[in-house]
Amino acid sequence: MNTPNKLTILRVCLIPVFVIVYLCRGIAYNNEIAAAIFIFASLTDFFDGYIARKYHLITNFGKFLDPLADKLLVNAALICFLVTPDNPVPCWVVIVIISRDFIINGFRLVASDNGVVIAADYTGKLKTFVQMIMTILVILDFNNRVMDAIELVLIYLALALTVISLIVCIVRNMHVLREPVVSESELVGELIKRNLTITFAESCTGGMLSSMLINVPDASRVIKQCVTTYCDEAKINILGVKEDTINTYTAVSSQTAAEMAEGAQKYAGADIAVSVTGYAGPVAGEPEKTGLVYIGIRFNNKTDVAEFKFKGDRNSVRKQACETAVEMIMRRLA
Repeated sequence: MNTPNKLTILRVCLIPVFVIVYLCRGIAYNNEIAAAIFIFASLTDFFDGYIARKYHLITNFGKFLDPLADKLLVNAALICFLVTPDNPVPCWVVIVIISRDFIINGFRLVASDNGVVIAADYTGKLKTFVQMIMTILVILDFNNRVMDAIELVLIYLALALTVISLIVCIVRNMHVLREPVVSESELVGELIKRNLTITFAESCTGGMLSSMLINVPDASRVIKQCVTTYCDEAKINILGVKEDTINTYTAVSSQTAAEMAEGAQKYAGADIAVSVTGYAGPVAGEPEKTGLVYIGIRFNNKTDVAEFKFKGDRNSVRKQACETAVEMIMRRLA
C-alpha cells in the first residue's frame, strides 16, 4: 500500500466524519470544523495525485478509488445540504450534479470494456474545483449579502460546468458507443466462404488487427503470417518499403501504407494484404497529427489506401483503426 493510496483511503474515511460533524448541530463550531475536514480531504486529492505522478506510484487500485473518493466526498456534502435548513443549493441542482457523475461512470465502464481510458479533461477538473469552493462556502454559511451572492454565483457556475463537462466528455468520446458495422467473425466467415487468405502489416496498431481476427475460431484457415513493423527499419527490411519513400513522405503516409501492403502480400503470399500506419498519439509538438492513420489494402493486383483522423486516446485510436480496416476489407470483397 503506497502513500498515494493511503491518502485516498484517508479521504474516504474522512467522509463519514465530515457528515457527522456537519449534521450534528450540538457540536460547537460544527460548520467550521466540517469545512476544515472537507478542505483537508480535498487537499489529499491533490497530494495523492501529485505524489503518484512524480514518483511513478500509479496503481490500478488508485485509478479505481481516487476518482470515486472525489465524487463520494462532494456528493456526500451535496446530500447533506438537502437536509440542512435554509441551505442555498436547490434540490434539482444536486440531482443534476449527482446524475452527471452516474452518467460519466457508466460511460467510462463501457469505454473500459473496449480498452479505452477516458481521462478527466480541463472542463471536468474546473467543474470539480468550482464545486469544492462552492461547497466550502455553503458549509461555512457566512450569512451576509455579499457572501450569499457569491455562493449563488458559484452554485450556478458549478451547475453550468457540470452540464458542459458532461456534453464535452460525451461528444469527444462518442466513438466509444459506436457499434462496428462489420465484426471480425463476419470477415473470417466471408474469407473462408471465398477460400481467400489474408495477411497484415501493422505499425501503430501493433498486432491488434491480426489479434482481433485470431480470436475468431477457424481464423487459422485464412490468416497467413503477419508482421508488426513498428520502426522504419522493419518496414524497409521486411516489407521492402523504399527508404526514399519514408524520407520523402514519412512513415505515416499513403505512399508508405501502399508499399507496406504490397510488401506484405509478397512476404506472406496471401490473397489480401492489409497495412496500417499512423500516429496513435500523443504526438509531442504536433498534436494535430494525433489520430492520423492510413490503411492500405492490396487485393486483385490493386492497392487502395484511405486516410482517417480518429479521436480519443492511444488505445482508442488503435481500436478504431482496426475496426475500420475490417470494414474496408469487407467493402473490397463486396
